[in-house]
Amino acid sequence: MKFTVSSVAKSTARLGSLSEFTRIPEAVLETPLLLLHTRGASVPHLSYDLLQMVSTESQILQMPLVTLVDHTKNVKAFGKGIAEFAGLKEYLNYVSVQDSGTTTPEGYHEKNSVSLWTRGGRKLIDPQTYITCIEALKPDMFQAMVDGDTTSNSSVKRVRRSVDDTVKFAGICANLKEKSEVLKDTPMLACITGGYNIKERLRCITELKGLDVAGYVLEGFHTNGESATNLIWEDLDPVLTETIESLPDNLPRAFHGPVTPIILLKLVSKGIDIFDATFPWLVAERAGALVFPNTLLKGNAPITETLPSVKSQALITPNEKDGSLENENSKDELVDRVFEINIKDKLYFNDTRPLVEDCSCYCCRKYSRSYIHHLSTTSELQGPILLMMHNLHHYINFFRSIRLAIREDQLQGLHSTLEQFVTSRRS
Repeated sequence: MKFTVSSVAKSTARLGSLSEFTRIPEAVLETPLLLLHTRGASVPHLSYDLLQMVSTESQILQMPLVTLVDHTKNVKAFGKGIAEFAGLKEYLNYVSVQDSGTTTPEGYHEKNSVSLWTRGGRKLIDPQTYITCIEALKPDMFQAMVDGDTTSNSSVKRVRRSVDDTVKFAGICANLKEKSEVLKDTPMLACITGGYNIKERLRCITELKGLDVAGYVLEGFHTNGESATNLIWEDLDPVLTETIESLPDNLPRAFHGPVTPIILLKLVSKGIDIFDATFPWLVAERAGALVFPNTLLKGNAPITETLPSVKSQALITPNEKDGSLENENSKDELVDRVFEINIKDKLYFNDTRPLVEDCSCYCCRKYSRSYIHHLSTTSELQGPILLMMHNLHHYINFFRSIRLAIREDQLQGLHSTLEQFVTSRRS
């Protein structure tokens, strides 16, 4: 895999590309890049045909090992890798350790292994087992095993251990990868941990030098799921700045988790290149439709619709009638719905408009808010399918706008548009 930086904006946001993948050498993907989030090697709610209706462009699928570990024996027996096993051979794929869209329980890692919380319960996995699983899946790139179990509240001892384990795991994975006939040419991304401790993050970078890695993943700022949505930028900013300044410019940087669009733009402005599509999935899971402005509005064209105002944070608990997440996510998590509309709201019972005016997705071209409200309130299977199609289409277009804004040095304008939208919904 080759990463090329084509330009750097005044804000340090970067335009670049990923190319020269072994399995699909003709594929060229522009950065900032959106990884399509999958569970069990399938984009949630979308079949292959429906995914093609959302986008026919080259994409990379993020495949969390936690959702695949129980199936690696079958994939190995199949012999052709997870892409062909899942019927998605036209797509590149990247295997990560955890599912960044689902909250990872804290405090369960052991000295030589990490915990994967599968449907069958907790599984401990060491670096040797991890690489064996990666060999079975044959991805186009993969994440080194990592202990990212830290937050802003983690103790110094926990943070140091996360760095020690991450460095150790990365070294073992790199050695096993070099000896593997299957993986020796497969790009591996090393992980930078250290919580919110700048000194420990810089130590992690220093100790990882010398490893043959294709890029870096910034881990340990959250525990996935809604904890990523609730990141506080003022806490994140100084740590991120110091960390990125110490990373090489010629390698891509990834940040996993369902961060909000505004935080995402700030991460882009810091020079992060790769993100995942867990945010639009989480919104669809709680019967939400993304409505935030996802383009750089020329001439500051106003948003004509008056949307329902929302509080800064709303408490969402499982099994509530207003649309909620399953028990995989914490009952105590606070969810900010300012970037979406809750399609289960009675407000949309007779609303014949599309989810978003002038949206070209299949859902908005064919169906009204009223119909999707009916599907969602009656728990029809088509409800989350249509919401996922819309949300993913909306987010893919958002990334097109981000790349255009960087190219035209208008990233701050896109950020201001989003800020104005948020302010209008808070009032």
